Amino acid sequence: MKNYFISALLIFSFFTTNAQRNRGYDVGSNGVLSDSRLLDIFENIKNRVTTKTVNMNQIKGSPYFDENFKQGEIEYFGETLKENIFLRFNAFSDEMEMSPNPLAESTENILIKNNKVSCSIEGETYRYLGYIADNQPPAVGYLKELFKGNVLALYERKAKVYMEATQARTSLERSFPARFVDKTEYYYSINNGSLLQVKLSKKKLISVLKPYSASIKTFLENQDSKLKSLEEVIQLFSFLDQV
Repeated sequence: MKNYFISALLIFSFFTTNAQRNRGYDVGSNGVLSDSRLLDIFENIKNRVTTKTVNMNQIKGSPYFDENFKQGEIEYFGETLKENIFLRFNAFSDEMEMSPNPLAESTENILIKNNKVSCSIEGETYRYLGYIADNQPPAVGYLKELFKGNVLALYERKAKVYMEATQARTSLERSFPARFVDKTEYYYSINNGSLLQVKLSKKKLISVLKPYSASIKTFLENQDSKLKSLEEVIQLFSFLDQV
C-alpha cells in the first residue's frame, strides 16, 4: 500500500507540473485534475489483478530475466515523466513493475498497459503493442524495440513460460520440477502495418522482405554478412529503411 501512494504522488506531481502548459486538463474546485487519462492510470494500479496465481517459491527459475530494478523513463501520451523511477520487466506476468527505490525486492505498482504509454530501461525501449505470432490469434504485450525506422521496424518479445511439474511414469523417463522456460520471438512490420513474427534466418528474412530482394542481395555482398547474428539483422533493417 505504501508503494501505491508513492506512485500516486509521483504521477500527481507530473500532471500538476505540466497542467498549465498542456491543453485538455480541467481543474475542479478542489484543485484536482480531472483528465480521464489520469483517472485511467490510477485505476490500472488500484485494480491490478494477476491471473497468474502460482506459488513462486515452488518454481525453479525466475519470472524475470533481470531481477534488479534499473533506472527507467516513462513516456505517457507524449509527455516524459521527470520523476526518478526504477523499472523491471516481469516476463511471466508481462508487466512493467515500478519502484522509487532501486533496491526494492518487490512492488505492487505496475505501468499502465496502453500503446500510448512506453518506457525505457537503461536506454532500451519497451512498447505495449499488438502482434501476431505464427498460427496464433492476434495478441498484445510488451516488446523491446530493436529498430524503428520510417518504413521498417523490428521488435523482440521475451517471455517466461510456466511449465508444470511432471513425474516420471517409468524408469526411462525423467521427472521435472515446476519451472520457468525462456521464450524469445521476433516481430517485424512494414509501413506501420501489423507486427508479424519472423525467424531470424537468412532464408526466412529474404522471404518476408521479398520487395527488398535486390537491396538485401546488395547488403549481403557489401557487408559480407550471413545474417547469423541479431546485430547483423538490425543492420539489415537499417540499411533497407534507407533504400
